[in-house]
This record gives sequence, C-alpha cells and structure tokens, in this order.
Amino acid sequence: MAPVATVGLNNTLDGVAHALKQTKSSEGTFPEAENVQDMKKILHEEDFYNKEVYPPILHEAVSDDLPLEKVYGVNVTASPELIADESKIGPLVDEWFEQFNVLMNKINSGSTSVSEEDWSRLFGNHGTWRDHLGVTFDLHSFIGLENLSNDLQPLLSKAKLSNFQLDKLADYRYTSGYGKVLMHEPKSGRPPVEWVQVYYTFENKLGSGKGIARLTAVYDEKLQKSTLKAFTFYTGLEDYKEYPEAIFGNRPEGVNHGQHVGRESWVERRAKESTFTEDHQPTVLIVGGGQGGLTVAARLKMFGVNSLIIEMNPKIGDNWRNRYKFLVLHDPVWYDHLPYLNFPPSWPIFTPKDKIGDWFEGYAKTMDLNYKCSSMVTGATFDDVSNKWTVQVKDFNTGKIITYTPDHLVMATGHSGEPRMPKFQDQELFKGKIVHSSKHGSGAEFSGGKALVVGGCNSAHDICQDFYEQNVDVTMLQRSSTCVITVEHGMYHNIRGVYDETGPLTETADRIFHSMPLSLLNGVMQQQYRASCQDDVELLKALERRGFKTNAGYGGTGLFGLYFRQGSGYYIDVGCSKLICDGKVKIKQGQSIKRFLPSGTGVEFTDGTILEGLDVIVMATGYTNMKETARRLFGDRVADRLDPVWGLDKEGELKTIWRDSGHPNFWYMGGNLAVSRYYSKRLALRIIQQVKGLEY
Repeated sequence: MAPVATVGLNNTLDGVAHALKQTKSSEGTFPEAENVQDMKKILHEEDFYNKEVYPPILHEAVSDDLPLEKVYGVNVTASPELIADESKIGPLVDEWFEQFNVLMNKINSGSTSVSEEDWSRLFGNHGTWRDHLGVTFDLHSFIGLENLSNDLQPLLSKAKLSNFQLDKLADYRYTSGYGKVLMHEPKSGRPPVEWVQVYYTFENKLGSGKGIARLTAVYDEKLQKSTLKAFTFYTGLEDYKEYPEAIFGNRPEGVNHGQHVGRESWVERRAKESTFTEDHQPTVLIVGGGQGGLTVAARLKMFGVNSLIIEMNPKIGDNWRNRYKFLVLHDPVWYDHLPYLNFPPSWPIFTPKDKIGDWFEGYAKTMDLNYKCSSMVTGATFDDVSNKWTVQVKDFNTGKIITYTPDHLVMATGHSGEPRMPKFQDQELFKGKIVHSSKHGSGAEFSGGKALVVGGCNSAHDICQDFYEQNVDVTMLQRSSTCVITVEHGMYHNIRGVYDETGPLTETADRIFHSMPLSLLNGVMQQQYRASCQDDVELLKALERRGFKTNAGYGGTGLFGLYFRQGSGYYIDVGCSKLICDGKVKIKQGQSIKRFLPSGTGVEFTDGTILEGLDVIVMATGYTNMKETARRLFGDRVADRLDPVWGLDKEGELKTIWRDSGHPNFWYMGGNLAVSRYYSKRLALRIIQQVKGLEY
C-alpha cells in the first residue's frame, strides 16, 4: 500500500494563519477573519480558488495522471486490495450505506452528538457533498470534513434526508446499483486510481431525489483497517411529494370515458389553456424560445405550472434557422437530447441548424407548450409588495401592446448577452460591410472577394470555413490563443462512456457529469484533454507551424473548463483547422486592428502591417454579460438589481444562472442543449418551491 502525497497548505496552515493575524494591515487584510480558525478557512478557500476554481491558463496538456490526492485524500494510504475482487464489493457498499443511513437518522433526530469524527468514518478528509436542491434550495458544494460537519450538518437536520437505497435501474452497466471505475492502472509503485461508483435514491422532507457517490478504498489509521470512504457525494432533488412530475406512472389518462354533457376536446382544452386573459395569466413568463426557454417551459408543464414563452421570431426554432447557412451543431446527438423527448435513433450525429430549428418547433407542439411568436418584451416592472410582475409585450403582427402579470419572469435569451462590437479608429471610412458573427448569413454574397474575420473561436472558424468554401479570400485575426479539440478525438474523449451510443440513460449521464465536484471534474477534464492532445498531436503541431496559437484551458482542463468559466475560448474542429494548416485560411496572430485605412478598403494592424482589398469584416468577438440584455429588455430599474451571470463561485458552482438572480422572482436560463436539459429541472423545481411556499 503506497502512501498518497500531501498537497496544499495543510502542514503549515496554523503558522501562516497566526502570522497573517499578527500582520493584519491598516487596510484590513482578511477583514472577515476574527480569529485564527476563520483565517484558516479563508486560506483554504483562497488555495482552492487558485488551484481549482480559476487556475492559470496552460498552453500544454498536463503530463501526469490524475493526482492520487484528488481521489484518496491527503496523507491517506490507498487500499486497492479491498476492492480487487469485484464480487466482494457488494457487502462493503451495503455496510457503508447502512452506516450512512444511521448517521442521517441521528442528524434528523436533532442529535448533538454527531461530530466531525463521525463524518470521518464515512468520508475522506477531502470528501465533498455536492447538492442541487436536495438539502438547500440552491446549488452548493460542501468541501472537506470541517464543512460537512459545521456547514452542511445543520442544513441536513432541516431537510431530513432519509431512506438512501441503491438504484439498480440507473445504469444498465451496473445492475447492482454500483460498479468499479478504473481511471489509471497501477504503475511504478503507484496504486491504481479507481473508485466504486454508486447510484441511489433518497427522500427528504418535501420529495425524492437521486444521487451518485464515489467511494474509495483506504486504510483508516483510527479503525486500524481498510474501509470504503466517500470522496464525492451528490444529492439532486427530482420531485415533490405534493406536486409530482406528470410522467410515467403519473402521466395523464388523456380521456374521460363515459357520458359527459358539454365535454371539451383536446383542441378546445389547449385553446383555453394557451389563451391568456385578465382572469387567466401565466404563472411564469419566459422570454426566449430557444433551448433554454423550451426546456424550462416543458419542465414547468410537467409539474403543473402554466407558462408562456415570448419569442421574437415568427416561428419557434428560427433562432437557429436564422444563423449562418452551413452551421451544424458541434456537440453529438447523445449529448443534445431535450427533456422527455430524445432524438430518434436515425438522427444524424451532428445536427444541421435548420433541422434543429424544425425539431424545436415540433417539440413545442408535442409538449403542449404555450408560446407567442413575433413578439417582444418592451418593458417590465415588479411590485415588491404583491410580488407580481407587470410586463409589456409588443405583438409585431398587430402593433398592439399586451400586458401580462406573471408571478415569475425567466430570461431565456441565451447565456450570452449583447453582441460585442469593438470600435476602431477611422472605422467609418470602411466602404465594405462590417457585421457581427451573429448576423453573418453566407459567404456566397462575397464570392471572389476578400474577408477578415476577427476572432479565433467556434464562430470565427465556422465563418472562415464558409468563406473559403464560397471562394472568398479569408484571413482570421486571432488576437490571443484558442483551445482546439477535434470532433473525432476531443469530443470522443470528453463524453465517452457517459454521452455516447452505448452509454447509460441520458438522465443518468447527466447525474454522472454534474455529480462531480470541481476538484474531481478538473482532474478528469485534464485527463480527457491530455488524451485528445495525444491523438491530435500532428494537427496541433501543424497549427503551431502556421502561427496559430493554442492553449489547454484553465489548468489544462480543455474545452469544458473554458466553457463553464467564460463560455468561450475554444474551437471544436469540424474542418477549419485543416484549412488553416494548409494555408487556405490565412492567420494573423497576436495583433489587433489599429485603424482603418483612408482608402476605405483595408486595415492597419497594431504591428504596423496592412491588409487591403477587404470587402467584408466579420466581428466574431463574442458577447457581453447576459445582464446587459436584461437591461435592454427590462430597463435599468430591473437590471440594476441583477447580478452578473456565468463563471464559477468559490465552491465551483456556476454564478447566478438558474439560481437567485439578485432580483426577486427573476431567473436567468441559458446554456447549450445538454446544460439546458439538466438545469431546466433545477430551475423549475426552484420556481415551484417559491410558488407553493415550500421550505426545508
């Protein structure tokens, strides 16, 4: 049994905390720290923030396997022999959950005798409990034994979690409700990096949920024996007892047999349900009919809450149909299913934009969602006394302003905000066309001409490829660096075994992914990007030779690490990288536009070089924060109370979106199809909690 290395400040923490306490500056260094214990916590949080939440951007993939301490803990001895025989894992898992249920029952009874030592018998010293509404009505990660005992335990006593049972239906690969996951084989005296993955169901004060635990085999010095301990534990609320989700056994009958005077048809009932009057208002008004709006509307529908989607375009799905002609989703079909209605088995792996637009339109009709197209919000006010919104909506077809008075308002216009359009010196002199990437149609308009695309991520690459295919001489201006993975290798490594043709149920795949606390997720993503780089090594070298600069993302976590921290900074290669390598798409790297030329047909870059003869410049320069779209739609009075959206908080959870927005009864909704699928349920459950006045 090999000892696991130590990390962090643990060995010197007391000394550092005392020293900082003694040297507290007049400006108030660590002002929230009243004692050494507080300072130790601050140092822990700062260390975690720098190492896991926002580590530095790396330009090479990590070279090492998943660090042992991320799985086994700090100053802990691994005991792989305990689970070497998979047929003997069952009794160990049963024993762990029996003891865990005893612990929960003691906490539920209000016992004050439960201590950090009691937690240490079941959790590693780095154990993290990630909770999505199962314990609190928020998204939290409780990291380490001290936080489990001091911060989580009082919350558990209110939520009353109980009846944890193995879920044998969650994953066809683990028919007993558990199975062993091997990340790295043992080598050079290093134990294997492995764990037992366990699926379970549970109940709490208000409803039921599902979760995933990861248990490791370690040697416990106090017990003087090898045992299983959890290093990740996840609880996700799935249902309310009083307001069950209308699926499977709770689905409606759809008919009322017998003789009924004045019987209404389904068409008549739908017309009544979707027609809003002064006496029949939507409980939730959803602004935006893309994947965010559709998924949260579908979730609310299944929980019996009526909503109305306001969509600016003439038809649901137009937000995709109106994008550039050859756009195809970069994520595969297994990752992109919508709630309740998977794509058919014949669906292409990568979906063309118009096809996904048609699917969205059909989805809205199939799920009986209420929507009003060709309409736009023109203003909104909130009454803090009645907790009601007054929202003005303009109907483009009639020109009339319609007023709605919902209880809750969901902004589902995408996790990006307003198109970011930089301005440069003498830009008004340009005789050609300047357009943001969100407004780009087809390069065919400029066939035989010359284009500059400013940006180096997904949209910039797709538009450059479009220009090349439409016989346009195109240059990409890559100002910094980009994380590049290929569809063939990068996406394969990112989702294999979870979101793929032979993976588990989509709902289980979501739990596997979202059950990982940030520390483990970072480690796994580092290994995924490392593997994809090994497969894509020749492509990455060829890009470098052409002057295109790549990076490995935050701490080497690749694409997903960038997505959750900043929502951009990456490219999933579907063909443009080879065009760059072959010189068919030209690269200008590490510079910006200094000014537009007096000729009106070119630009000067910051290094003094000139590019002339341009017919079009596309600014693939990203978007502002979602809060700025809220300001445009709802006005300053609403926006000034809202918090910025996206990025990670100190626990590694996403900020603001799907959570409290800063404004009462206002919610942000957004993200790609997979993220929208998962978090739409969390948001729907949270809205129902407030509508029904539920409390732990």
